[in-house]
Amino acid sequence: MTLVLSLFPGIGLLDMAFELEGDCVVRGPDVIWGGDIRRFHPPAGKFNGVIGGPPCQMFSSLAHLVRANGHEPKFGNLIPEFERCVSEAGPDWFLMENVPAAPEPVVSGYCVT
Repeated sequence: MTLVLSLFPGIGLLDMAFELEGDCVVRGPDVIWGGDIRRFHPPAGKFNGVIGGPPCQMFSSLAHLVRANGHEPKFGNLIPEFERCVSEAGPDWFLMENVPAAPEPVVSGYCVT
């Protein structure tokens, strides 16, 4: 059995895909449920993989509409928090979902494709 840590799980749709394949998914904190990724530190060496989709509002092609109304997207760039958690957990692999304009994650020791 593969043990997968889900960061930014939201309502769990990405998690569900992994669960349907027989993986055991452990959900990390999410702002929807009052969690804060900045205070979360996963244990090292426990997870085979880490999955997640940091909030994309900042990089969305529609962010200009929010800014045109005098606001900034609600969440800043949380990709560095995703990178930190992957680094701390030290899994065999990770998968980050995001919009095309978001920067690719950079985690020492991993190749990103």
